Amino acid sequence: MLRIPQVSARAELPRSYPALLLEQALAAAGLAVRLSQTREPIPQNRAFLALGGGLDRLDVVWSMTSVEREAQARAIRVPLFKGLFGWRLLLARPQVAERLRQVQTLDELRAFVMLQGQDWPDTTILRANGLQVMASPTYEAMFKQLRLGRGDAFPRAIEEIWWEQSLHGEGLVVVPEVCLHYPTAVYFFVDRRDEALAQAIELGLQRLRASGAFDRLFLKHHGEDIARAQLDRRRIFELVNPGLPPQTPLDPADLWFRP
Repeated sequence: MLRIPQVSARAELPRSYPALLLEQALAAAGLAVRLSQTREPIPQNRAFLALGGGLDRLDVVWSMTSVEREAQARAIRVPLFKGLFGWRLLLARPQVAERLRQVQTLDELRAFVMLQGQDWPDTTILRANGLQVMASPTYEAMFKQLRLGRGDAFPRAIEEIWWEQSLHGEGLVVVPEVCLHYPTAVYFFVDRRDEALAQAIELGLQRLRASGAFDRLFLKHHGEDIARAQLDRRRIFELVNPGLPPQTPLDPADLWFRP
């Protein structure tokens, strides 16, 4: 049995997309493994500390990558969401959304305050591009802060924003006509000493890619949100990601979502 974290507010694990992908990858590698999730969401930094040791030991974590995280744990460099976490729409109060939809340049966007998690790589990315960021230690608090006007917008990934709006976003809207984009990848991470598990996951993911099962699962879970985002009707603000590790496999086209 492999222990995995509940690292978001979604209480659907172990049948969430990453967990399903992990199960299918391990099966494709010839391993029949059951997954056991933590009972409560775990902050990302704590999840990495739990890899491979302690009472809260975790076997596999999935998270957005960074130079620091790849130094801390063994990354399996197959982007689970095909870079979709780098395509960000904005959640905001209606009156602020109307101002945001009129933004034409990155300089204009820098006048607004973005909300992000305190230990999220996104916080560093946004700040590196000159955007104002108010960091919060808890996920749930950011929606309250947004409603109270302590920040102007909460950038969320395409596959998150409408689900979160329905659950936490009372009084908040998805800003039309605007999208942020930066290159990033969400990987499976394991303890550096567990090379056998890392190789099994990587082998399984590559077999899923080759068979087309990876793409089918991806579109089944994210195709509707991608279509709803209507990226062809949005101004896309391209941001740099200074924390993107140089080993990121940016070239294979099938690894990445492109509108």
